[in-house]
Amino acid sequence: MLSRVAADEAEILTIAVEPAARASGLATALLSHHLSRLARAGAAGVFLEVDETNLPALALYRRFGFRQVGRRSAYYAKADGSKANALILKLDL
Repeated sequence: MLSRVAADEAEILTIAVEPAARASGLATALLSHHLSRLARAGAAGVFLEVDETNLPALALYRRFGFRQVGRRSAYYAKADGSKANALILKLDL
């Protein structure tokens, strides 16, 4: 997991779990731990972007209380040449 903090806001840049370890609870534990660290670092809010078709990631973030605060149309380039929208999510810590 990689994030950055500026003033009282943080941005999660990436979260990665090995495909073989997905659906094992690892991402939940990783995100929980990381959010605690961001709060201790003084972050009052955390932002991230996610492909709106990434339903497992969206479910994870919503379980933690992230809410949609924006949308970027055609933000991600897909392998087939199409574009996917990014949802901007925020969590108040």
